[in-house]
Amino acid sequence: MTAVVGSPRARRLEAVLIYVALTTLTLAFLFPLVWVLGLSLKTRMQVLATPPLYLWWPTLQNYADVLTRADFMRAFLNTMIISASAVLLSLCVGAPAAYAFARFPFTGRSFLFFALLVMRMLPPIAVLVPMYVLFSKLGLATTRLSVVLAYTTFSLPLVVWMMRGYFEDLPVELEESALIDGASRLGTFMHIVLPMARPGLAAASILCLQLAWNDFLFAAVLTNNATQTLPVLMGAFNAGDSGMDWGGLTASGMLVTLPVIAFSFAAQRHLVAGLSSGAVKG
Repeated sequence: MTAVVGSPRARRLEAVLIYVALTTLTLAFLFPLVWVLGLSLKTRMQVLATPPLYLWWPTLQNYADVLTRADFMRAFLNTMIISASAVLLSLCVGAPAAYAFARFPFTGRSFLFFALLVMRMLPPIAVLVPMYVLFSKLGLATTRLSVVLAYTTFSLPLVVWMMRGYFEDLPVELEESALIDGASRLGTFMHIVLPMARPGLAAASILCLQLAWNDFLFAAVLTNNATQTLPVLMGAFNAGDSGMDWGGLTASGMLVTLPVIAFSFAAQRHLVAGLSSGAVKG
């Protein structure tokens, strides 16, 4: 009887502890973002006030100053074009390659797969100088295409690694049924496999976007003033005789994070979609 009575209490206590732990983790992760948001809504005098101000009248002047800068809008457009191109190129090349690794046995498959992952294991600084020399020889230095190719070099192995395991878990019987009905291998891949692999493609695209959107090292070396991206432009807020422009830096930082957050929420619904929902009729 004691065990029966104590069981609901134990479950409630366990649920309370879980919610407390999750709430604590959520607050810990959100605190830096909230702090940056608060700094972006302060004037320079309020930012430098001692002790720090926890109650103040917010201002949007920092956002207005950032958005009216011509170089910010140009850098935002460059970042959008470069990141979208890197994600699309990585998915268009990586998904078919991962499908080939998952479905077609051939000699040296394991070696080629491991060799592809070696590029991901290398530190970016180890290939930065060779890439710059190569792009200079090809006349691609300081262009958007050079940055796209650099990002694809590191995101492509990630896409192949993620999607290979995803394709291996998909039911091969659906592909065999399509082939028996007269579909080609390409048609099966496009109309049967890819729709079922949307959750995996969404996860891979989010990771590729984060890599391309937040990178500073390659963009700082492979771009110039006309092709620089937002992370490179944000370094300009640390220049000048007046010192660090905390308001402009934090405001630009919030603006930089918004597209990634929006894309992540938009792709989130695909992460929980059924793998073969609607593929087999009852």
